[in-house]
Amino acid sequence: MERLKEKSLKVVEIFRTVEGEGRWVGLPISFIRLEGCNLRCPWCDTTYSYDGKTFKELTIDEILGKIEKIGLKRVCITGGEPLLSENLPSLIDELLKRNYKVFIETNGTLWNPELEKYIDKLYVTCSPKPPYYLVNKKLLPHISELKFVIDDYIKVEHIIKPDFLNLIKNDIVVLQPESNKPEMVKKALQIQDELLKIGIESRIIPQCHKVLGLP
Repeated sequence: MERLKEKSLKVVEIFRTVEGEGRWVGLPISFIRLEGCNLRCPWCDTTYSYDGKTFKELTIDEILGKIEKIGLKRVCITGGEPLLSENLPSLIDELLKRNYKVFIETNGTLWNPELEKYIDKLYVTCSPKPPYYLVNKKLLPHISELKFVIDDYIKVEHIIKPDFLNLIKNDIVVLQPESNKPEMVKKALQIQDELLKIGIESRIIPQCHKVLGLP
């Protein structure tokens, strides 16, 4: 269709792997990594996703063609920060029309009103980032999973912010030790215990794709 040839996104890479983070961990999945990020986390392991040069401008038609060749029905759209891409809602629309299960990974700071039509059909992982752990209020009701990187900075107070309380009572909190470091695993266990004391269950899940040697 002509409109799909006209709309494009900056794509860093498209590849097959298994989901390495969060509650979809271990499932076979196609990744679409989009270019650009509005944050600069010190431990970011995908800095190439916002260097401004490691991407190709692909039409939605071209992206769909690559995903169809991979042959899986789960798709993760990540970045960088995928909500920076103006045509993200159009890509999501086409994936849903083709019966893909779509997973969005976002830092939660941004919102696109065009997403309103699709957001409740998606699995939304929100990974709030330091120092403020801010999440756009329009996104909050639609979050499927809250994933916190356990680093030197984070404290329990960042996880139990008032904005998150209604969500975290539903067992959707993932604690991800930064870069799988042993000291961050230890900190994650401590935070998990602190959360349990106030009635909140969480899951400690490392970056399993790194353990498996996958992208």
